[in-house]
Amino acid sequence: MFGKRWKQILNAQGDEIALWHSDGCVSYHGLEKLARELPSQTCPQLGRFYQAQGDGLEVIVALLAGFLTGYPVHVVEKDRQRRVPVSAPPPGTALVKQTVGSSGLRRCQFFSFDQMAADVDRLHAALGLQDCGVALAPLSVAHSFGLTTTVLQTLLHGLPTHWLPTAFPAGISEALAQHERAFLPGVPAMWKAWVLSGLNLSHVHLAVSAGSVLTLELESRVREAFGLKLHNLYGTSECGAISYDATTGARLSSDDLGALLPGVEAAANADGRLLVCSDAVGLGYDETLPNELFESAWHLTSDVVRINGSQLLFERCLGAGINVASRKLSPAEIAAKISAVVEVSAVRIHGSPSRDPERVQDVVCTLALHPEELTQEFKARACAALAPWEMPRRWLSDPGLNAPSP
Repeated sequence: MFGKRWKQILNAQGDEIALWHSDGCVSYHGLEKLARELPSQTCPQLGRFYQAQGDGLEVIVALLAGFLTGYPVHVVEKDRQRRVPVSAPPPGTALVKQTVGSSGLRRCQFFSFDQMAADVDRLHAALGLQDCGVALAPLSVAHSFGLTTTVLQTLLHGLPTHWLPTAFPAGISEALAQHERAFLPGVPAMWKAWVLSGLNLSHVHLAVSAGSVLTLELESRVREAFGLKLHNLYGTSECGAISYDATTGARLSSDDLGALLPGVEAAANADGRLLVCSDAVGLGYDETLPNELFESAWHLTSDVVRINGSQLLFERCLGAGINVASRKLSPAEIAAKISAVVEVSAVRIHGSPSRDPERVQDVVCTLALHPEELTQEFKARACAALAPWEMPRRWLSDPGLNAPSP
């Protein structure tokens, strides 16, 4: 299926620019040449595969190499190590995502090419990406949102991507100066920073937010600052895009996740959690938790959502994952990093609501220590192995805290 689509793109626009990156740009024919030259790797579970990790060029070339050869592609965030799947992927696996998601557990998710393409095609049609000239990529292209709205749109629909190493306003401004009718996807924390920077977004044709709740205040500020309607997109890495606010007017509630996308069915289970059925639901996890459903076109999310006809209204997330500015973090990973550098009998990590709605949650660390032991020197040592977004903003002492069960 991919070969025919890719040949059509090459015939129609093969010599045109497919990707702008840090060192210049590359055409569609240039991408194919790089992909054909890229050596595959070997994994005890995946067999021969390609690892898509790094900058935009490295990720898109690895994806193309896998699609052309039929070998699975394992997408890994630039700042992470690859997780070797603990179980063999189901037959037909073309894409492996590695994510924490709302579960709080970092693991692998398996997808066939058709499942991945169903999500990309649905987004292309629903967002009207055929009317855009380029997709800007300030998001990580190894994250589901960035992956399906940028580089996969390039490979499956011929929409060029302008990759950016950071989401800083200066880079956005420089990229926009080169394009008309740009598509700009971002998470709420990014949109807030862009509003505060006073960017000129006059060349943005479509503005989309995803990853966490879009407040009415931020939506209004984007309209006032840029004259843009900021469209809210909702989905999960397991099943892709679920709903979208395609309206041109302001929403009446921050809970409004938009309307179900064509081809997506939804219901609420007994706990109020959203149950999704679509052709984009993946093949499953490499490691399954109790009471999960992620197979055979069905996915039970961790989100409690009210359904009003085709409209979805968000209430809360029941997952253990911590959402820091739309980046999903694993409490167990953070606790393990802290435990490895400080001698404490027990460390517990959880998220709490942040006073900044675009930040979403703060990381909270509780340790089996007396209050006087929580010195600045101790905290600095405890954070030595943490990424900036993993660092706790609140520290609590509980001398009676027990170590978690193995």
